Amino acid sequence: MKASTKSFKKFIFISLPFVVLLGLYSATQSALLDVDEIEVLITGGSKITSDEVIAASGILLSQSMISADTNKAESSISMNPWVDEVQVNKEWPNTISIWVSTREAFAYLVTLEGKFSTIDVNGIVLTSGKLDPSVDFVTLLVENLVEPGERIETAEMLLKAARGVTPDLQKWIKIISPTASGVRLELHDSVFVDLGADEDFTDAISDLRAVLGQVELMCIQSIDVSVKDNPVVERDTARC
Repeated sequence: MKASTKSFKKFIFISLPFVVLLGLYSATQSALLDVDEIEVLITGGSKITSDEVIAASGILLSQSMISADTNKAESSISMNPWVDEVQVNKEWPNTISIWVSTREAFAYLVTLEGKFSTIDVNGIVLTSGKLDPSVDFVTLLVENLVEPGERIETAEMLLKAARGVTPDLQKWIKIISPTASGVRLELHDSVFVDLGADEDFTDAISDLRAVLGQVELMCIQSIDVSVKDNPVVERDTARC
Protein backbone atom coordinates (compact mmCIF):
# COMPACT_ATOMS: atom_id res chain seq x y z
CA MET A 1 0.00 0.00 0.00
CA LYS A 2 2.79 2.39 0.93
CA ALA A 3 4.66 1.56 -2.27
CA SER A 4 1.54 2.28 -4.27
CA THR A 5 1.06 5.64 -2.52
CA LYS A 6 4.68 6.60 -3.13
CA SER A 7 4.37 5.68 -6.80
CA PHE A 8 1.24 7.78 -7.14
CA LYS A 9 2.89 10.79 -5.49
CA LYS A 10 5.92 10.34 -7.73
CA PHE A 11 3.65 10.25 -10.77
CA ILE A 12 1.88 13.42 -9.63
CA PHE A 13 5.23 15.16 -8.97
CA ILE A 14 6.56 14.24 -12.40
CA SER A 15 3.34 15.00 -14.25
CA LEU A 16 2.57 18.34 -12.57
CA PRO A 17 5.03 20.47 -14.64
CA PHE A 18 3.68 18.98 -17.86
CA VAL A 19 0.13 19.72 -16.78
CA VAL A 20 1.09 23.32 -15.95
CA LEU A 21 2.89 23.77 -19.26
CA LEU A 22 -0.04 22.26 -21.11
CA GLY A 23 -2.38 24.64 -19.33
CA LEU A 24 -0.20 27.64 -20.22
CA TYR A 25 0.01 26.56 -23.84
CA SER A 26 -3.75 26.07 -23.99
CA ALA A 27 -4.24 29.54 -22.49
CA THR A 28 -2.06 31.16 -25.15
CA GLN A 29 -4.06 29.43 -27.85
CA SER A 30 -7.37 30.36 -26.31
CA ALA A 31 -9.64 32.83 -28.10
CA LEU A 32 -9.65 34.76 -24.83
CA LEU A 33 -6.08 35.90 -25.62
CA ASP A 34 -6.53 36.58 -29.32
CA VAL A 35 -6.05 40.05 -30.82
CA ASP A 36 -9.58 41.40 -30.96
CA GLU A 37 -8.78 45.05 -31.65
CA ILE A 38 -5.95 47.11 -33.15
CA GLU A 39 -6.11 50.77 -32.14
CA VAL A 40 -4.17 53.26 -34.26
CA LEU A 41 -3.44 56.89 -33.36
CA ILE A 42 -1.71 59.02 -36.00
CA THR A 43 -0.41 62.50 -35.18
CA GLY A 44 1.25 65.10 -37.37
CA GLY A 45 -0.46 64.61 -40.71
CA SER A 46 -2.59 62.46 -42.99
CA LYS A 47 -0.05 61.06 -45.45
CA ILE A 48 -0.49 57.55 -44.01
CA THR A 49 -3.77 55.88 -43.06
CA SER A 50 -4.69 53.60 -40.17
CA ASP A 51 -5.23 50.72 -42.60
CA GLU A 52 -1.73 51.22 -44.02
CA VAL A 53 -0.26 51.24 -40.51
CA ILE A 54 -2.05 48.02 -39.55
CA ALA A 55 -1.01 46.32 -42.79
CA ALA A 56 2.61 47.37 -42.28
CA SER A 57 2.62 46.10 -38.69
CA GLY A 58 2.01 42.51 -39.80
CA ILE A 59 -0.28 41.97 -36.82
CA LEU A 60 -3.60 40.32 -37.62
CA LEU A 61 -6.91 40.21 -35.85
CA SER A 62 -7.57 36.85 -34.16
CA GLN A 63 -3.88 35.95 -33.93
CA SER A 64 -2.50 35.12 -30.49
CA MET A 65 -1.47 38.08 -28.37
CA ILE A 66 1.63 36.11 -27.40
CA SER A 67 2.70 35.75 -31.02
CA ALA A 68 2.25 39.45 -31.86
CA ASP A 69 5.80 40.81 -32.27
CA THR A 70 5.69 44.50 -31.31
CA ASN A 71 9.38 45.13 -32.07
CA LYS A 72 9.05 43.71 -35.56
CA ALA A 73 5.87 45.71 -36.08
CA GLU A 74 7.63 48.95 -35.12
CA SER A 75 10.49 48.22 -37.52
CA SER A 76 8.11 47.43 -40.36
CA ILE A 77 5.99 50.56 -39.85
CA SER A 78 9.14 52.71 -39.67
CA MET A 79 9.98 51.65 -43.22
CA ASN A 80 7.39 54.14 -44.47
CA PRO A 81 9.31 57.41 -45.09
CA TRP A 82 6.43 59.49 -43.74
CA VAL A 83 6.77 57.81 -40.31
CA ASP A 84 8.93 59.72 -37.84
CA GLU A 85 8.23 57.79 -34.62
CA VAL A 86 6.20 54.69 -33.81
CA GLN A 87 5.25 52.75 -30.68
CA VAL A 88 3.42 49.42 -30.64
CA ASN A 89 2.12 48.10 -27.31
CA LYS A 90 0.09 45.15 -26.08
CA GLU A 91 -2.93 46.17 -24.03
CA TRP A 92 -3.90 42.90 -22.34
CA PRO A 93 -5.93 40.87 -22.72
CA ASN A 94 -6.76 41.44 -26.40
CA THR A 95 -5.81 44.87 -27.78
CA ILE A 96 -2.82 46.14 -29.74
CA SER A 97 -2.24 49.91 -29.65
CA ILE A 98 -0.14 51.65 -32.29
CA TRP A 99 0.96 55.29 -32.09
CA VAL A 100 2.52 56.92 -35.14
CA SER A 101 3.99 60.40 -35.47
CA THR A 102 4.40 61.47 -39.09
CA ARG A 103 6.84 63.79 -40.80
CA GLU A 104 5.70 66.96 -42.56
CA ALA A 105 6.83 68.07 -45.99
CA PHE A 106 9.08 71.12 -45.80
CA ALA A 107 10.86 71.74 -49.10
CA TYR A 108 11.53 70.40 -52.58
CA LEU A 109 14.82 69.14 -53.93
CA VAL A 110 15.60 69.54 -57.62
CA THR A 111 18.56 68.49 -59.74
CA LEU A 112 19.88 70.15 -62.89
CA GLU A 113 18.26 67.28 -64.80
CA GLY A 114 14.86 68.33 -63.46
CA LYS A 115 14.33 65.43 -61.03
CA PHE A 116 12.34 66.30 -57.90
CA SER A 117 11.95 65.04 -54.35
CA THR A 118 10.06 66.26 -51.30
CA ILE A 119 11.87 66.42 -47.96
CA ASP A 120 11.04 67.15 -44.33
CA VAL A 121 12.75 69.81 -42.23
CA ASN A 122 15.60 67.43 -41.37
CA GLY A 123 16.33 66.49 -44.98
CA ILE A 124 14.59 63.09 -44.99
CA VAL A 125 13.27 62.33 -48.47
CA LEU A 126 9.52 61.66 -48.33
CA THR A 127 8.59 61.24 -51.99
CA SER A 128 10.36 61.27 -55.32
CA GLY A 129 9.37 62.26 -58.82
CA LYS A 130 6.28 64.33 -58.14
CA LEU A 131 5.29 67.74 -56.83
CA ASP A 132 2.16 68.89 -55.07
CA PRO A 133 0.94 71.90 -57.11
CA SER A 134 -1.28 72.99 -54.22
CA VAL A 135 1.73 73.63 -51.95
CA ASP A 136 4.40 76.26 -52.52
CA PHE A 137 7.55 75.05 -50.75
CA VAL A 138 11.03 76.49 -51.13
CA THR A 139 13.17 74.56 -53.62
CA LEU A 140 16.78 73.50 -53.04
CA LEU A 141 19.14 72.78 -55.91
CA VAL A 142 21.20 69.61 -55.31
CA GLU A 143 23.55 67.51 -57.39
CA ASN A 144 21.94 64.14 -56.71
CA LEU A 145 18.85 62.74 -55.02
CA VAL A 146 18.57 59.85 -52.55
CA GLU A 147 15.87 57.25 -52.00
CA PRO A 148 12.72 57.94 -49.92
CA GLY A 149 13.45 57.38 -46.24
CA GLU A 150 17.10 58.43 -46.62
CA ARG A 151 18.60 61.74 -45.55
CA ILE A 152 20.11 64.12 -48.10
CA GLU A 153 23.52 64.73 -46.54
CA THR A 154 24.83 67.12 -49.18
CA ALA A 155 22.24 69.84 -48.60
CA GLU A 156 22.78 70.68 -44.94
CA MET A 157 23.75 74.32 -45.50
CA LEU A 158 20.88 74.80 -47.95
CA LEU A 159 18.52 73.37 -45.34
CA LYS A 160 19.83 75.78 -42.71
CA ALA A 161 19.12 78.67 -45.06
CA ALA A 162 15.65 77.30 -45.86
CA ARG A 163 14.80 76.99 -42.15
CA GLY A 164 15.53 80.70 -41.77
CA VAL A 165 13.15 81.74 -44.55
CA THR A 166 10.06 83.44 -43.13
CA PRO A 167 6.61 82.93 -44.71
CA ASP A 168 6.48 86.49 -46.03
CA LEU A 169 9.87 86.06 -47.71
CA GLN A 170 9.15 82.62 -49.13
CA LYS A 171 6.90 84.03 -51.86
CA TRP A 172 9.87 85.93 -53.28
CA ILE A 173 12.20 82.93 -53.60
CA LYS A 174 12.40 80.72 -56.68
CA ILE A 175 15.31 78.48 -55.64
CA ILE A 176 18.10 78.11 -53.06
CA SER A 177 21.40 76.90 -54.49
CA PRO A 178 24.97 76.28 -53.32
CA THR A 179 27.91 78.42 -54.42
CA ALA A 180 31.65 78.36 -53.79
CA SER A 181 31.16 80.98 -51.07
CA GLY A 182 28.04 79.54 -49.42
CA VAL A 183 24.37 79.86 -50.32
CA ARG A 184 22.56 81.90 -52.96
CA LEU A 185 18.89 82.67 -53.36
CA GLU A 186 17.33 83.35 -56.72
CA LEU A 187 14.36 85.64 -56.38
CA HIS A 188 11.72 86.36 -58.95
CA ASP A 189 12.78 88.72 -61.75
CA SER A 190 16.21 87.01 -61.74
CA VAL A 191 17.54 88.81 -58.68
CA PHE A 192 20.34 86.90 -56.92
CA VAL A 193 21.01 87.12 -53.18
CA ASP A 194 24.28 85.95 -51.62
CA LEU A 195 23.76 84.76 -48.05
CA GLY A 196 27.34 83.60 -47.52
CA ALA A 197 28.20 80.57 -45.40
CA ASP A 198 26.96 80.34 -41.83
CA GLU A 199 25.55 78.00 -39.19
CA ASP A 200 22.62 80.35 -38.68
CA PHE A 201 21.18 82.49 -41.47
CA THR A 202 18.79 84.45 -39.25
CA ASP A 203 20.75 87.70 -39.53
CA ALA A 204 21.22 87.40 -43.30
CA ILE A 205 17.52 86.72 -43.81
CA SER A 206 16.63 89.67 -41.58
CA ASP A 207 18.89 91.99 -43.59
CA LEU A 208 17.33 90.72 -46.81
CA ARG A 209 13.82 91.42 -45.56
CA ALA A 210 14.87 94.94 -44.66
CA VAL A 211 16.26 95.52 -48.15
CA LEU A 212 13.19 94.15 -49.90
CA GLY A 213 10.99 96.39 -47.79
CA GLN A 214 12.75 99.52 -49.04
CA VAL A 215 13.44 99.01 -52.75
CA GLU A 216 11.67 97.94 -55.93
CA LEU A 217 12.76 94.43 -56.84
CA MET A 218 12.67 95.12 -60.56
CA CYS A 219 15.47 97.70 -60.18
CA ILE A 220 17.82 95.29 -58.38
CA GLN A 221 20.36 93.00 -60.01
CA SER A 222 21.88 91.43 -56.91
CA ILE A 223 21.96 91.69 -53.12
CA ASP A 224 24.80 90.61 -50.82
CA VAL A 225 23.82 90.07 -47.18
CA SER A 226 26.74 87.83 -46.27
CA VAL A 227 28.08 90.50 -43.86
CA LYS A 228 25.79 91.24 -40.92
CA ASP A 229 24.12 94.67 -40.95
CA ASN A 230 25.94 95.60 -44.14
CA PRO A 231 23.82 94.64 -47.15
CA VAL A 232 25.22 95.54 -50.54
CA VAL A 233 22.67 96.20 -53.27
CA GLU A 234 23.66 96.33 -56.93
CA ARG A 235 21.11 98.13 -59.06
CA ASP A 236 20.45 98.01 -62.77
CA THR A 237 18.78 101.23 -63.89
CA ALA A 238 18.01 99.70 -67.26
CA ARG A 239 15.60 97.34 -65.54
CA CYS A 240 13.62 100.05 -63.75
